[in-house]
Amino acid sequence: MQRILILTQDPATARVVESVARVDGRVVRAEGTAERCLVAVREWRPSLVIVDTGIGMTSGGLAAILRDEAVQDTAAVMVIAPSSQLGLLGPSVRVDDFATTPLDEDELRLRMSRLIWAQSGAEDGSVIRHGSLLIDLERYKVTVDGQVVDLTYKEYELLRFLASNPGKPFTREALLNQVWGYDYYGGSRTVDVHVRRIRSKIEQREQFIDTVRNVGYRFVEVAGRR
Repeated sequence: MQRILILTQDPATARVVESVARVDGRVVRAEGTAERCLVAVREWRPSLVIVDTGIGMTSGGLAAILRDEAVQDTAAVMVIAPSSQLGLLGPSVRVDDFATTPLDEDELRLRMSRLIWAQSGAEDGSVIRHGSLLIDLERYKVTVDGQVVDLTYKEYELLRFLASNPGKPFTREALLNQVWGYDYYGGSRTVDVHVRRIRSKIEQREQFIDTVRNVGYRFVEVAGRR
């Protein structure tokens, strides 16, 4: 389940975010101070952080939060007043998107969904999409450009695992353990064979799996965040 963390002291803003998130089955946690927000990022690992500048934060304070190591790999939205806080959007502030008050629920939902998709490639808990590739986790179905791809069970499981961890390289041994299990006694060549078969079936127009020299393989990371 995707998690939304909001830094705010305004109950009305928190309610709007909760209402929007609930439509897509997402959960929301609200914190009232920067310190508690950073702790929550580390412990709760949200998909998205929303920072309400209405708590009286300066540009320097905002930049410090968004530069924190815990937040760097999390998409961030800044909530600002229409005119009085535009100065907070300076070059030192790393923010992926912003929304103005009063919050429009439809607009906020669109912005949140776009960032979560760009961050993880996951549209919801049952679908993974990367470009033209779609993996339906509930139906065990893979399509490319809307065309169903015929994969064996192990090919599907290997693709699903890699696509669920975009940008992260895995050794052949790690992939054997994750997909075939610790009790599998075959060699790592098995992974190469399955990757080659998967590529032949899904990469006619777009590359999805990278070979990492002297390591193994990784799924191509979604571009566009930074």
